[in-house]
Amino acid sequence: MAVASFYGIMGCGSPSADGGSDAAFIIEDKSAHVVSAYEDTNADAASTQGASDGAGSEATFVSNPDFGVWYPYWDYATATQELDNYGSRVNTISFFAAYFDVNSKAFIPENTTETYKQLKKAGKLKGKTTYLTFVNDKLLAKGSSLKDTQLLYDLIGDPDKAAAHVDEVVALSRQLGCDGIEIDYEAIKKDNTLWGHFNTFATLLAQRCQAESIPLRIVFEPSAPIGNYTWPSNAEYVMMCYNLNGYGTSAGPKANMEWLQTLCSKMKTLPGTVNMALATGGFDFSATGEVKQINYCDAVTQMKAAGSTAQRDPASADMHFSYTDASGISHEVWYADQETIETWIKTINTCGINRITIWRLGGNIA
Repeated sequence: MAVASFYGIMGCGSPSADGGSDAAFIIEDKSAHVVSAYEDTNADAASTQGASDGAGSEATFVSNPDFGVWYPYWDYATATQELDNYGSRVNTISFFAAYFDVNSKAFIPENTTETYKQLKKAGKLKGKTTYLTFVNDKLLAKGSSLKDTQLLYDLIGDPDKAAAHVDEVVALSRQLGCDGIEIDYEAIKKDNTLWGHFNTFATLLAQRCQAESIPLRIVFEPSAPIGNYTWPSNAEYVMMCYNLNGYGTSAGPKANMEWLQTLCSKMKTLPGTVNMALATGGFDFSATGEVKQINYCDAVTQMKAAGSTAQRDPASADMHFSYTDASGISHEVWYADQETIETWIKTINTCGINRITIWRLGGNIA
């Protein structure tokens, strides 16, 4: 299987530009910045179920017919650099994300609007399908509420509300200029009533998108009860294949091959196009119970500083190593390297799925 370079040379001899604080999602309302822990808390994977130094100089991904990325507005400087490195290999870009103000009205962060305009003017979006991602995060009078399910009840809690929200989503996507719409509404979990509302909304949105030739993507968490509902055939469905382990779990990989195969089987029951999303980086699990997200470069830097050697877990292809910090607290670090991502993609390809999206641009090169 052909392998193509996506990152180019990775300067992992030094920490990332943000000092490893990759867990900040900056929500803007023009007047203030609200910083919330967001990174990779956006999957509920834990509710479903050879040795190397890991310091390779180049990261690559298997070449797929459709390869996409999420572009986060809060890390646009390094994201743009990585997009340049990917070049023509990226087919789709999802601009992350539109969310909701204190009055539950959707809006697009200024950084996203400006970045989209700059990329388009520079010709970097030519030949790519672009999406505006909508998430159920909401600004509050003080702070913010992430993955707010009450917000979803307010937006899609009955057919009339759902129809109005369809209008809102389509209008805002047109305002930015993206080709398509991506819905990433999370934390519905076992709320069957809300799942019913979401299914109605997805159906209405798909009908509108089909009538107006708008590409549509719908993102699912691993525990989503997709088999309990009939879904529209003109959507592309994206499964979040990460956080099998992470916040609130014991130490381990974000994904493993058995779990990926299970998710592929689950997704292949859908009537539309299927896409599997994979995440870069990993987690630092402390003996105190604290869990911190860590990107590839930071993981390699920490490993070298500690004089540790990473081992590859055969069940997941993930890298892992241990170290003791200056306070005498032990840590276990699990992270994905080049071979990990390649192995995950090959596992998915073997299941007959060739569309892959990577969460996310930014923080992958120092």
